[in-house]
Amino acid sequence: MITSRPLTMPDFNWHQLKQLAGEDTDFEIELLTMFLKDAQKNLAELDQAIATCSLQSVEEIAHSLRGASANVGASALASAAGQLEQLARSGKLSEAQNLLEQIRTHSNRIQDYLKDRVEM
Repeated sequence: MITSRPLTMPDFNWHQLKQLAGEDTDFEIELLTMFLKDAQKNLAELDQAIATCSLQSVEEIAHSLRGASANVGASALASAAGQLEQLARSGKLSEAQNLLEQIRTHSNRIQDYLKDRVEM
């Protein structure tokens, strides 16, 4: 059951998500749920790629995460993933762990939002 709480989350483009979901609140929740599942997989893959200093893998995974984030309106997450992608492209992973933590933080905010919106 979806609550009727107002939409509040900084650095998130609600218009983008609403447009993607065709103004269907249940579908918005479904899209965010699928996005988070994929994002968690990407985060695990990024952990491994950063640990092994695999620049190409970091770049590819971050690129994928950036695109998916932008599609659902997660603009802050998309920005952090884009920065990580650029960092890997430049051949430097010095700030990769900090960016990965930013991505995790943004992902957790979306997950917390979903928990608040969906009644168990």
